[in-house]
Parts: sequence; C-alpha cells; structure tokens
Amino acid sequence: MSETRTIVGSVAITLLMISAGCSAFAGGSGPAEKTVSPTQTPEPTPEIIETQTPEPTETESTLVATEGTETETESTTEGDLSKAEKFEEFDENIQYLYDSDEENRSAEMEAFPDNDSYHITVEMRDTTNFTKTRNDRLNPLWKYYAIVEDYNNGHLPERDHTYIPDTVNVTFTTEDGGVFETTHIKYIWAYKYYTDEWSLRVFMAKYGSTTEEGPAYHEKGR
Repeated sequence: MSETRTIVGSVAITLLMISAGCSAFAGGSGPAEKTVSPTQTPEPTPEIIETQTPEPTETESTLVATEGTETETESTTEGDLSKAEKFEEFDENIQYLYDSDEENRSAEMEAFPDNDSYHITVEMRDTTNFTKTRNDRLNPLWKYYAIVEDYNNGHLPERDHTYIPDTVNVTFTTEDGGVFETTHIKYIWAYKYYTDEWSLRVFMAKYGSTTEEGPAYHEKGR
C-alpha cells in the first residue's frame, strides 16, 4: 500500500508541475481536486483522486474494526456504563468465587443497582456444626473483600470501586430453607481494612455486629 501511494504521489506531482507549474502542492485533498481542469490530464488525475482518497479511509476503518475494537470499547464506553452494567461484572466475580469454592457452598445472588446494593443468599452446610457455621458466616465477607482488594490494588487500573456495591446484604438459610441469620457488609469497612486503617479484629467485629437472628436460628451452631 505504501509503494502504491508513493508511485501515485510521484505521478501526481509530475503532472502538476508539467501542467500548472505549481510549486506549493502539499499533498492534501484540496489541491489534488484542482488538477482536474488541465486538458493534458483528463483521465489520470480523477483516477489518482479516487485511489488516493478512499484508500486511507478504508485502511483506518479496518484498523478500528479489527485491532481497536476491544480497546476502544473499554476506553470510550467504560465511563458511560450504567450502574446495572457495572454490577453485572461484580456479579460475574462473585459467581466465579462461589463456583471455585472448595467447600461447595451454595448461594444465590441478586443485584439492586438503584440503591447500590447486592443480596446474597447462602445455604449453610450444617447449622448444628459450630466450625462449619462459623466458616460459612465469614465466607461472604472474604469473598467480598477479595473483590474490593482486586479493584484497588492496581492490577486492574481501568476499574474502580463504582463497580462494587456499597452494601452487600447476606441471608444465611438452614438446610431446609429457613432463615438462620442475616447480616451485611459495607464497602467502606473493607476499604479501611485494605488500607490498614482498621485491623482484622475491627473489620470482623464490625461485620459481626450487623448479624441478626432469623426465625430458623438456633444455638447449636454457636
């Protein structure tokens, strides 16, 4: 393509110098159109213009359609994403963490972008087992924190905390579907722990303080 442009450009300049003696030609599309009038170049000049004008345009559009599609979508549209669209990515992250859960915990998720919140319903494995109950209670906290850390540690600079729900409400259910406990997590808590403003003890205590017993709660899991 570059060789074709060089040959065409050389022919155009030669014709212009012969027919018009113009020394101010700069290679733009404007001056090229003025060369249509000379009688010595009735056919070559229009052909040069047709070849020269479409080819750069087609080349540029091809680059955008192939190489630049993904980058352009991320850079130009990311800032215009709605809260619902951003929460879809958060939902994918949470789903991935639960799908990778070695303990095979079962959970259902639902996003509420209008009030910047998210809801997770976790089926506890055995509410009569203290160790399992304790681990199941803490599990949503650590999954949420893992995402907060991921979006703030610089590994994904194109993302920011607006992708993360400000509040995640958690409902723990018993094996037969009864509501065992409810609790919630706030983004600011996870962020303060991430920045070392809060210790692990404070972070976990804050989370634990939001716990409320449900109709199916019993002491056996304590």
